[in-house]
Amino acid sequence: MKDYEKIWSNILDRVAVLVSTAAYEIYFMKVKPVALKDGKLILVTDPSVRNAIQRNFAGKLNMAIRESMEKIEGVVIIVKEELSSYVEEGVAESKEEFVPSIKKIVFQKNYTFDNFVIGDSNKYAAAAAKAVAEAPGTNLNPLFIYGMPGLGKTHILHAIGNEILRNHPDMRVYYTTAENFTNDLIYSIRNSNNTELNRQFQEKYRNLDVLMIDDVQFFIGKNSSQESVFHVFNDLYTAEKQIILASDRPVKELTFLDDRLSSRFASGVVADIQPPSFETRVAILQKKAFHYKIDISPEAINYLAEKEKYNIRILEGMLQTVGFFAQLNNRPVDSIEFVMEALRESSGSKTNDITMQKIVEVTCAYFKVKFQDVCGKKKTKELVEPRQMAMYLITEILPEIPLATIGKFFSGRDHTTVIHARDKMQQKTADDPIYRKKAEDIKNLVLNQ
Repeated sequence: MKDYEKIWSNILDRVAVLVSTAAYEIYFMKVKPVALKDGKLILVTDPSVRNAIQRNFAGKLNMAIRESMEKIEGVVIIVKEELSSYVEEGVAESKEEFVPSIKKIVFQKNYTFDNFVIGDSNKYAAAAAKAVAEAPGTNLNPLFIYGMPGLGKTHILHAIGNEILRNHPDMRVYYTTAENFTNDLIYSIRNSNNTELNRQFQEKYRNLDVLMIDDVQFFIGKNSSQESVFHVFNDLYTAEKQIILASDRPVKELTFLDDRLSSRFASGVVADIQPPSFETRVAILQKKAFHYKIDISPEAINYLAEKEKYNIRILEGMLQTVGFFAQLNNRPVDSIEFVMEALRESSGSKTNDITMQKIVEVTCAYFKVKFQDVCGKKKTKELVEPRQMAMYLITEILPEIPLATIGKFFSGRDHTTVIHARDKMQQKTADDPIYRKKAEDIKNLVLNQ
C-alpha cells in the first residue's frame, strides 16, 4: 500500500464515525487517493461527489484529518479531468497499476484469522475461509461470501491471503475489486491495438494460483466485464486454481448478472455473514480495546455494543473515537456518560434520523406524486418510477433494513418486488445519466434535509 493510500485509509477510519453510514457509503467510498503533493493529499472522484462533500461534509472531513493525526496540511478533491494538473505523469501511473505485479500484493497485516472474532453470525464463513486457506484449489472452489457492508468480508479475504502466503510464499495470490477489474479491462479495450498490454491483462488474471474478487455486485450491468471474468473464471477453475468472491448480497439477488456467471459463482460453497449478535459485538470491542490499549469499562463496552448493531467497521470507529477522547482527557473510559460525551463531541450532536418514510416522502416530493399512492396498491404508469426509485434508495441508504421489511412498508409487497425494483434502478442509473442524476439529487435531499 502506497503512503497516500495508507493516509487516506486512516482518515476514512475517522470519517466512518463522524458521518452517517449512508453518507460514508454514498460519498466517501467513491473517493480515491492518487498522490501526496506539497503536503496535501490529492483525492479524485466524480463532480457530484466532490460537490456534496465540499458543501456538506467539509467540517467533518477536516475533523477526521485532525483525529487521524496524519501529518498532512489538508486534502484537495479533484475530478478525473483535472488529474494531470495535480499528478505528474498520471497516465504513466495508470499503466503501472495495469502491469501484472502479483508478488507485490500486500495483504493488510492486521487482517488475520487470529484477529477475526467468530460468533454464530459468521462461523460458517470463517470455517470455509480457513479450509480454503489450508488447501486452496481443492474441494471448496469457488468460495462465495456475502453479507452487508461492514461485517468483515474484506477482513476474511485478507486473512485468507495472509494465511496462504504464510504457508505457501511462492503462490501467486491476487486480491482485487470488481471495479478495479473493470478498470483494467476498459484500459485494455482502449488500447486494443497494443498486443503487449493485452498480453499483460491475460497474465494478470489467468496466471494465478488464487484470485479474490471483492464487491462482485459491481459487475451488474457491465456486460464486457462479465464476459471477461467468465473466461478468467473458467480458465482458473479448469486449472484447479482457487477462486474467492465476495458480495453485499447473495447470488440469487444478483439478477442482472449473466446466468452463466451467476451459476458459476454459486457452483461451489456459498457462505453468508449476518450482523453479529450482542455477545459477538462485545467480544469484538473487547479484542479491539486490548489491541488499541483503550482502558474501557464493561458497561461502556455494553453501551457501544447496543448502539451499533449492524456495521462492525462503524463499531470499531466508535471505539477509537472514545479512546482518542479518553486520551485527550487523560482518563479511562469508565462510564456510559463519558462514552456519550465523546460521541457527542465527535459528531457535533447531529443525529441520524433517516427513515424509510423520510426517503419515500422526499422521493414523492421530487416526482410530485402522493405518498399514499406510491406506498399504496395502485399500479399506474406515473407511480412505477417513483416507487422503484424509493425502494432502490432505501436499499442504498439503509442497507441494514431487510428486503421483506421494505416490501411490507409498500402495502405488503413481496421482497422479490423490492429486488426487482432495486436491480432495475441500478441498471438504469448505470446506463442512463438522467436517471443517475435523479438518484443523486434525491439522495442529497434525503441526507441533507
